[in-house]
Amino acid sequence: MERSLTMTTTIPPAGADKEPGRAEPGPKPVPDSHGPFGRVVTAPGNAATGASSPWVTWLLFMVPLYIAEFREVSEPDIERLAARAVDLIASHGDDAQYGGHHQRSARTAIAQGLAVLARADGGVTALGIHACVRPHFDCPGGSPAHVTLPTRNDHNA
Repeated sequence: MERSLTMTTTIPPAGADKEPGRAEPGPKPVPDSHGPFGRVVTAPGNAATGASSPWVTWLLFMVPLYIAEFREVSEPDIERLAARAVDLIASHGDDAQYGGHHQRSARTAIAQGLAVLARADGGVTALGIHACVRPHFDCPGGSPAHVTLPTRNDHNA
């Protein structure tokens, strides 16, 4: 079963507020970002990562929230957040997987770390998800440029 959660912001094309059906479709501009929540999807080959289904679902929910939260954070503050997350994961990463006193904080640190790594070129693919904040080549969350729908004539061919 494949799950994905994609949150993107779409800007309507010019003239979209005019008469319906009258706007001329033009080439779609390539966005410079995936919007405030980035793009977070189930990574291909999820079974190979060993991540459990509830864990992947939780990451699909939390990572976009942290991406949005970190959008306005300065680089020095991002570096401090990342260092704190690394320390917490290194000290209590086993609690994140197996339970323990620091399970909540360790899982939160993992989601925050993935949100920080999503800012890198090409994003991050780990623990059954792919997260990125900008379009990039070979993104697992990418969609084809055109979706070809069957027409009446296709059925007669």
